[in-house]
Amino acid sequence: MVMSGPETFGAAHAEAEIERLQRAGTTVEWKAPTGERFSMLIPPTVYPPREDTDLLASVLTSQRLPPKTEWLEIGCGSGALSLHAARLGCKVTACDINPLAVACTRAQFAQNGLKATVLEGGPGPLADGFSSQWGGDQTYDVVVWNTPYLGADALVDGMLGPMEEAALTDTDRVGLFVRMARLIATTPLLSNNGVAYLTVSSKGAGQNACELAWAEGVAARCIATTSFEDGEQLSVIAMWKPYADAPVLHRPVTTSTNDDVVALAGVAGGTVRADVQTTGRGRRGRLWKSYSGAFMGSWLIHSGQGWPHTTGDQLRVGEALARLIRCMSEHGSADVCLKWPNDLYARSSDGVLKKAGGVLFEAVSQGDVHHVILGLGLNIETGGQAYASLHDLGLETTPEKIHLALHAVVASLFQQVDHLPQAAPSVHVEKEVLHGISLLGPLFYRNQKVLIETVHPSGSLCLEGWDEPVDEPDDLTWSGV
Repeated sequence: MVMSGPETFGAAHAEAEIERLQRAGTTVEWKAPTGERFSMLIPPTVYPPREDTDLLASVLTSQRLPPKTEWLEIGCGSGALSLHAARLGCKVTACDINPLAVACTRAQFAQNGLKATVLEGGPGPLADGFSSQWGGDQTYDVVVWNTPYLGADALVDGMLGPMEEAALTDTDRVGLFVRMARLIATTPLLSNNGVAYLTVSSKGAGQNACELAWAEGVAARCIATTSFEDGEQLSVIAMWKPYADAPVLHRPVTTSTNDDVVALAGVAGGTVRADVQTTGRGRRGRLWKSYSGAFMGSWLIHSGQGWPHTTGDQLRVGEALARLIRCMSEHGSADVCLKWPNDLYARSSDGVLKKAGGVLFEAVSQGDVHHVILGLGLNIETGGQAYASLHDLGLETTPEKIHLALHAVVASLFQQVDHLPQAAPSVHVEKEVLHGISLLGPLFYRNQKVLIETVHPSGSLCLEGWDEPVDEPDDLTWSGV
């Protein structure tokens, strides 16, 4: 028996669905971002072009897709986005789990004298078929999905029939956004230099979409948003394989992963992790201690001419790291926080917030070549009474898995991807800094208790009543640490 909301699908529901399918189609005119207009006959139960279609079309137009781009649209509905892509010169494959949407898209392409492969199916549990069923068993440069976003309340009182329910609601136990991230990470569906564009709603995965992708080892960056009067926000999330052409290396023992990443990786995005490092470097050349069960790794962020990194870069990494850990552990903000400018704190098993990780940038020049290196340390297992760990947050993981997740975070913040806008400083960085101060402060500067006025774009702290911003952590005293 098929379930529709709280009721078992019975004869009355079947009759209602038959009635829906017998309704007349609706003619819709859709204007593409290029100005071209498409007149479409949309059958019942097929999703027509709407605001989310316009948002995604606008983003994709701005990406300047080259001719013969291998394109896959999942959940094509009316076929509007794929029609637009075909006009831009893409080689189009599209799919939908609704057979009427498949027929509609095929008809639109025939009507406009365009070619496409349109298949029935889509991502879902393994029982629904492998990607060869709905993706044509090939690799794509661009994958597009305006993901279902309606909640379970849309299933009550027969608001949707089975076809609409399947196409417009995310009832997947794993979550369709996460399922897509796993496909990108583990299958050749997306090419090494390809990008997937997914529309998500704040009523669904949009609340923490990037963190969900990072946890699967997939780079993700929000590149466009639009809001509605009811408070809902739609976002376009770009996802890709992080630094696909750079090495991801592991060394059981080394002197310093910062040294290794320059000597062994050689290209931006290369990364090295070690189980033990004997002479790791912390701030101001201090020894970066090595603990059993800790993650220790470095990334070559830049190699070439000078690259001006600031305290703000540490804050961006630290803020993203805090979001990732909350998402992976399902612990709230009271148990994970950022201590300005570069330490991650977590609540240990004794209920006290203690240091659990750190972020460090180092600049190294070799002749005319300037290297910028990012080092990350994170306690996975308990590091003694003085420190906290991911285990204290109930997160059972491994250095290898954390390495892949952090690799995705670093790529999301710093990798230059063709036609994608660079990651903007998160609007949540200042909020994260202030949150850390609320848990670990108050702060004292020159023996005086101070309040934070704002966080400067460079990452420095602007203090109320003081003219010059503070950029040196050793000048501050944290009363709660």
